[in-house]
Amino acid sequence: MLAKKSSGTPPDVKIVRKVLADGSVKEYRYARQRKDHAPRGPAPGTIASVLRQYIGSPEWMATKPNTRRNRRFYLAELERIGDAPIRELKRREILTIRDAIARTRGTGAANQFIQSTSAFLSWALNRDWVEANTAARIGMLAYKPFKAWGKEMTREAIGALPPHMSRAVMLALFTGQRRSDLCAMKWSDITGRTIFVRQNKTGAELHIPIHPVLAEAMQEWPKTAETILTGIRGGPLTPFNLSQSMKDAHNRGIIPRGYNIHGLRKLAATLLAEAGCTTHEIASITGHKTLKMVEHYTRSFDQKRLAEDAIAKLETAFWKP
Repeated sequence: MLAKKSSGTPPDVKIVRKVLADGSVKEYRYARQRKDHAPRGPAPGTIASVLRQYIGSPEWMATKPNTRRNRRFYLAELERIGDAPIRELKRREILTIRDAIARTRGTGAANQFIQSTSAFLSWALNRDWVEANTAARIGMLAYKPFKAWGKEMTREAIGALPPHMSRAVMLALFTGQRRSDLCAMKWSDITGRTIFVRQNKTGAELHIPIHPVLAEAMQEWPKTAETILTGIRGGPLTPFNLSQSMKDAHNRGIIPRGYNIHGLRKLAATLLAEAGCTTHEIASITGHKTLKMVEHYTRSFDQKRLAEDAIAKLETAFWKP
């Protein structure tokens, strides 16, 4: 039972006395909550507060689900400075964030951050939260694709990386999927020796056969979450945590800088081309809707193979009696 607090209690202190089982009285003192106590949640007018309103707005819900997922991912960069007043968000600060993304995740990701931020600030401008869209008319950076991983580099990385990253590398290598799709794969998506993937970016639905090497490795993988890939603590591995782990691998010298998880998608396409697969067959695994990007991924190998065939024909023609 609780004893009544005594009269004469200071107005800013709350005293509660609890009668214990042995009859003794234990006294607890708490700071009394003021009526003007700040409400929970971000303060009005901050970046975090306006972002919350944007994500709950009709304009946000009117966009396609894939667009919402992509924007939500890149707008998380602004949440890092969410306590700052949105009216104080300057163009130079946006460019600083963009440049940091370009250095670590590539110019494609940096450009998507700018596009997502501009859409958000355009909405905020219409609601009078800002006086100008400070992300508008920022030129897009030239696309600099990440390098494809090499075979030997990949084998060494699988052996040297922490277990959660080693699993991510293997899954990327044998499925050819993007980072967001790798993290979204669930154990329940597996039927027999096939895994179902609905790609986040394109919405393409794929049924990818699980390579025997991958299937054997997966038998030892922990099943501490619904997702196939898990982090250090056993929870789902998120795209953000995957990127952070890749940065750590760069810092430790396990993976050379300039390579990221997307480079394994390129390696997967190249290995399929080396195995004699057509561009249509490769696209059935990678999920590309057009063959142009598949051809871009495999161009280096195709050039080498065509050059060898060309020289062989030249030698035959030259020495033919």
